Amino acid sequence: MARKQIVNFGWGYEQGFGYSQAVRVGDLVILAGQMPCDAGANLVAPGDIKGQTRKVFENMKAVLAGAGLGLEDIVEIVSYHTDMSQLMDVAAVKAEYLTSDFPAWTALGVTGLALPGQLIEIKATAAAR
Repeated sequence: MARKQIVNFGWGYEQGFGYSQAVRVGDLVILAGQMPCDAGANLVAPGDIKGQTRKVFENMKAVLAGAGLGLEDIVEIVSYHTDMSQLMDVAAVKAEYLTSDFPAWTALGVTGLALPGQLIEIKATAAAR
């Protein structure tokens, strides 16, 4: 059975909540839901879905890099939205980061997310090289 390996690159705020930014098990790297926040857990781009989505993808890039991977290694994303009417704006930003060999994508509407003013969160699974 594959053993899990924690991917930790130093943000630190996840320690207080008892989770890991990513876990590698076998050939898969599973990312926790990435929030539109900086390394200090401060919300970025309040009220701006495109700005928040860009920050989420930048955070995903950082976590994946910590595992020796990139966005091209993502095989699945699940996005959580407080306003599904903004889905096309999210899709437009997603297209800036994921340009081919698209991962499976599930989008879910939710009533709230972790940070006040947070509009989106995305979790992902990547296949290790």
